[in-house]
Amino acid sequence: METGEMISASAMLVVFLFAMIGGRKVWLLTDAGAVVLFALGWIVAPRIFLEQMTTGPLDEFHIFFARWYGAVLIASAVAHFMTRNSGDVTVSNVLLYSRVIGITMTLLAVAYCQQNYRDLEKGGWTQEQIFYGVFGNAVWLLGNLYHSSRTDQFGCFGQRNDRVSFVLRLDGFLLLVTGVLGFAFPDMLLYFMDLTSADGIHLHMMRCLNAVIFMLGLVSSWAPVFLKDEDKRSVLLGRMVMDSLLVAVGLLHIQTLNSPTFLYTHLSNFLYACFLTWGYLAPAEKKTA
Repeated sequence: METGEMISASAMLVVFLFAMIGGRKVWLLTDAGAVVLFALGWIVAPRIFLEQMTTGPLDEFHIFFARWYGAVLIASAVAHFMTRNSGDVTVSNVLLYSRVIGITMTLLAVAYCQQNYRDLEKGGWTQEQIFYGVFGNAVWLLGNLYHSSRTDQFGCFGQRNDRVSFVLRLDGFLLLVTGVLGFAFPDMLLYFMDLTSADGIHLHMMRCLNAVIFMLGLVSSWAPVFLKDEDKRSVLLGRMVMDSLLVAVGLLHIQTLNSPTFLYTHLSNFLYACFLTWGYLAPAEKKTA
């Protein structure tokens, strides 16, 4: 490990340790901030990130999937930030648990990647990925696992058949199915996107992307049992941010990736963002005495 990497690793470890001992609210805020900064790097400078960890050469789909990965990471941080002061313990429990599952899936993807795609002449990953993919995720996992394991109140309230809860339940189901499909069979999804010659970079980025999507699916699935409507809407807001960013990323690449399937995918994202907005704007249900 080079000196720069050692300094970065030490700084990351110190920040996360202080955040971890600072309490659950501090951890959730630190988690959200760190994820957003990391995600912005993938969106703004995806080529720099990939060139440090892959054997290349990079194509337009590599850059596109890297930006999509950044977009879903930002979406995953919205609920953490918006609900950090929620009095409903169910909310933080669900957010922490979803992080534990999602990060574990990412670590499994990195391990599989290093076993099967390491140092390939083309489209492979280098040893540098171990530092970025394993160390960072391991520290992130331990913090969420620590606060999740310290839970002594589990909350959980009854669900209502209102519009917000309906949209969240359907969204959770669709995200979980998509996440499992993309994580287990990334080549199938890539084929549907007209990418018939996928390499190790494409496949691994697709697995990491769908690990976060599965994470978001867990949150949406559990959100209907949140006590407060504003916490449920915070989850929907994160999903609206995700689909809006996915559409924006698609527009950046529309001139180079303009196949019918590609255009259909982004039209679907736009229409689904409208559906989420419909749920978000649902009138508050009147509480009966």
